Amino acid sequence: MKEKPYNLCFETLSNDLRLKILKELAEKPRSVNDLAKSLSTEQSRLSHSLSMLRLCNYVTVRTQGKQRIYDLNPVIKQGVSMEKGKSSIFEYMDSHIALACQNHCNKLTQIQ
Repeated sequence: MKEKPYNLCFETLSNDLRLKILKELAEKPRSVNDLAKSLSTEQSRLSHSLSMLRLCNYVTVRTQGKQRIYDLNPVIKQGVSMEKGKSSIFEYMDSHIALACQNHCNKLTQIQ
């Protein structure tokens, strides 16, 4: 069986702006302009991050008039699996932080 590219998935999520984008899109679909305003960031930087998120299928895009509207991939929005007991990627990470890290990030402490 071919090895799964976990490192690429985590690499994509290891960027603060990309995580902020995902959290914004978890609330509702948004245009690049809306995201740029709400995240106080340049459109070029935002477009690059959205491109990376699209490559890994974290977000989808549709055209509405002249705007491109971004949304979370429905699989991410509804959960990583439709199976009972599975939850969204953010709920999984919250659980990991609470259980494995006991709500304390050793790596963050090292950085500061």
